[in-house]
Amino acid sequence: MATGVIQQQSIRPINRTRERAFFAGMALLFIATVLLGFRKSYFPLGAKPAALTSWVIVLHAAIFSLFLVLFLIQTALISARKVKWHKQFGLWIFGLACIMVPLGIFAAMDELHRKAATGPPWPSGQDPRTFSLVSVMGMVMFSTLMAAAYITRRKPDAHKRLALYAVLSMMDAATDRWPWQAWGVIHIALWQQCVYILLLLLPVFYDLLSLRRIHWATMVAAPFTFVLHRIEIPLGATAAWHAVSNLMLRFWR
Repeated sequence: MATGVIQQQSIRPINRTRERAFFAGMALLFIATVLLGFRKSYFPLGAKPAALTSWVIVLHAAIFSLFLVLFLIQTALISARKVKWHKQFGLWIFGLACIMVPLGIFAAMDELHRKAATGPPWPSGQDPRTFSLVSVMGMVMFSTLMAAAYITRRKPDAHKRLALYAVLSMMDAATDRWPWQAWGVIHIALWQQCVYILLLLLPVFYDLLSLRRIHWATMVAAPFTFVLHRIEIPLGATAAWHAVSNLMLRFWR
């Protein structure tokens, strides 16, 4: 009996005001991260033209940017206690997510074709066949977590965390493009990894501070995203994936 009372006291009740502020802040952080990462390609400053190279990349950038804006609107609707609007609007967002996945794959194929055509030495130091799995794996993480968020839509606390990690899974594309060299960073790859891991840990820190425990959805989504992110390059370097990427090259001309 006493143990049960102690366990109940150790679980802090959810402060909805603080929770709304956290998720709205994360949505704004995502937008800021993307604007900084793609400032020279999709969102140029001043009169500098965007370095967009093909229709699929233009469409890919537009749809993903729209998704981020809608994600922010969804958090704003919850903050304004417009739950009914949030639910209705959410159906459109899930429909948009269904478009984003094949579009992301097509964008990966387009990037692979363009980079492979330049020939070695590769600018990034990675064979584009190896690196192509990074974009594809991003779509695997995003689609899996968005599907889980849809399944748990009647469980708000799990739903919002899974949706948050679905967006987080794509943030490495932006953080990898931050102006690291302009900032004088030496070990760029290490900093890229550290920043991405920090982003993944923010919901974990929030759960510990607000709930005094890690929500089960966070406990599932955080390691899932981290592990798949870490195995992208090793798997991409395998002969099996190179065979797949060669098929992608033949398909996308």
